[in-house]
Amino acid sequence: MATQPKKMNIIKQVLTGHKNGLSVRKMAEMYSMSPTTVQRYLTMASEDSLGIDSLIILEDPELNHRFNGGNPAYCDERFEDFKKRLPHFEKELEKKHMTTYLLWEEYRKDVPNGYGLTQFRYHLKQNTAAVKPSTVLKMLHQPAGKMYIDFAGDKLSYVDMETGEIVPVETFAGVLPYSGYTFITCIPSQGIEHFLGAVDAAIRFFEGAPRILVPDNLRSAVKSFDKWSPGLTDGLNDLATHYGCCAQPARVRRPKDKALVEDAVHKSYKRIYAPLRNRTFHSLQELNGAIAELLEKYNSRRMQGCDYSRIERFLAVEKSELLPLPPERYQMKRHAVLTVAPNSFIQLGRERHHYSVPCRLISNKVEVVFTDTQVRIFHNGNCIATHMRSFKQGGYTWVKEHLPSQTQAYYDYSPQYFIDKGAKYGSMVEHVLRELFSATDKPAEVYYRSAQGILALARETEPEIFFLACKISVQYGKCNYPFINNLVKSKCQGYLALQGKDTQAQESTLSLHANIRGAEAYK
Repeated sequence: MATQPKKMNIIKQVLTGHKNGLSVRKMAEMYSMSPTTVQRYLTMASEDSLGIDSLIILEDPELNHRFNGGNPAYCDERFEDFKKRLPHFEKELEKKHMTTYLLWEEYRKDVPNGYGLTQFRYHLKQNTAAVKPSTVLKMLHQPAGKMYIDFAGDKLSYVDMETGEIVPVETFAGVLPYSGYTFITCIPSQGIEHFLGAVDAAIRFFEGAPRILVPDNLRSAVKSFDKWSPGLTDGLNDLATHYGCCAQPARVRRPKDKALVEDAVHKSYKRIYAPLRNRTFHSLQELNGAIAELLEKYNSRRMQGCDYSRIERFLAVEKSELLPLPPERYQMKRHAVLTVAPNSFIQLGRERHHYSVPCRLISNKVEVVFTDTQVRIFHNGNCIATHMRSFKQGGYTWVKEHLPSQTQAYYDYSPQYFIDKGAKYGSMVEHVLRELFSATDKPAEVYYRSAQGILALARETEPEIFFLACKISVQYGKCNYPFINNLVKSKCQGYLALQGKDTQAQESTLSLHANIRGAEAYK
């Protein structure tokens, strides 16, 4: 194992003990080091030109420089060779999939009597840290200042009850760095809708919004990756605006200032993943229910080195500093540019539902901003229509005033409208129209044209012929325009002829059998 320098206060204690007459063995026992190490420090002090008394009163950095400068580890010939190879080591470690172990193996092939793995790693870490010191200071977080956002690398899953398929899910984590208060939930994917839903759920969990949202460089959060000015997705910007905060992606290339959320993810493996490893879930809701129970315990545990838990620190200091929540939850906004159809409607969404637009804009392009509950339509920056969102497949939502005059009349139609019109011509026509609309389960709109045709026949046809046609349609259960129209065109001659033949057949049958004796003849 590599000999690592001791803390300067311990070395000063060794030198002071030596002045006070303590033995090497006693000091080794007192300061948990080997007698050889104690003797080495005493030898270095005796050989130093300043002397023991002067060394004891030096500031720690000065003493560190004098003692580490004479450390045998740095006087070794192997170390001189090692220093010459440092630029090569650093360059190799920047390559993908390269590890210090592979680098050490290559080093030992070139230098068979070189450092062992432990010493190699130690000197590599010491010297690369010295050459490239970190510019990141310890983050001093403000209460409610930020919320860090990330996804766990490992996935949880549940078993689909119907198919038996194992369904993997993504684990979302949001952390308030000041208190360490953590929110964890599983979502179906890292897609923009699920991601924004999870961020919204985290803000609702904290019962307030931070000043800044800090997502990792996720595709759901960042649409253009740039070191100095990354572009955020419209959805994340909209969500941040809704809650009165800002969004600022974490710096790329694994920055140290987002370590807290990564630590929360790492701890979630221990506190949440591990307890769930032998459990089977059959829905995402069931899985998230179990996570919520473990998360409550995690936030309530005393933090290492502290006499308080995450939730205690959150409630005591941070919660009151969060931005208040708006009355309405965030809903993801989607944007679309559509052309108004000749019927004064636009078609929107996978459900292909139709929404009306003022008829003066027929054939114009309009911009549509829609959520799960509302549709707003804009033209030249002005909102010209607002509708409640409907998911009825192929349905229509309209405002009467939007439609052309001839179309408005159509949308005034209803089954009762036609039945009332038919009643003016008599109860038989009213009955026909009632049967027309109640015959099938199809939407009433399908039969409006047929009803219009029947009323047109009532106006244009001789009453005797029309009423007879209606009577026949009811008798045969065919109350529709094509059947009645054919009867009117033929003036019901086919039906009358059939009725005449039936009468003649009955009479002919009786005459042919006039001499047949009745039943009483056989008594």
